[in-house]
Amino acid sequence: MIDKTKHALESALLYLTSAMLAIMAGLMLWQVFTRYVLASPALYTEELLRFMMIWMAFLGSAYAFGTRQHLSLVFVIEALSGRKKLILMLINDTVVLVFSAFILFLGGIKAVTSSMTQFSPIMRIPIGEVYLIMPIAAVLIFILQSLNMIILIRDSNRAALKPVGSL
Repeated sequence: MIDKTKHALESALLYLTSAMLAIMAGLMLWQVFTRYVLASPALYTEELLRFMMIWMAFLGSAYAFGTRQHLSLVFVIEALSGRKKLILMLINDTVVLVFSAFILFLGGIKAVTSSMTQFSPIMRIPIGEVYLIMPIAAVLIFILQSLNMIILIRDSNRAALKPVGSL
């Protein structure tokens, strides 16, 4: 059940960020076309692309944490084995949980509420709606990292229970 939930969240994030990238490529082509062929640039595209890039970066980081593909110093973890490796990975995962809870979530909520009265210059979107991705990504990172920790502990317990020499 845990593995299926984690895989479903990761798949949804992967498809969503992939779709956003495709839309962004189309918007960039449209911007170039309107600027150089029609000689009347579509003003909204630059702002929309910037906002989509922010959202895609945060959703992509949630995906990277869920799949354990985020930037990290793996040589320390790979140098360890057994219980020491498990403890270091759990400490690392706990730091990520604390960061996502306090910095991304609480800081994101504060950024959203303090900037809802500011509007983007071209599309007139409240800037708080752009910043809304911070607490959303925080929740996703928290869920995926928690599932990673549960799977890590579960798999280490299974390995500890496995008889020596068995496959």
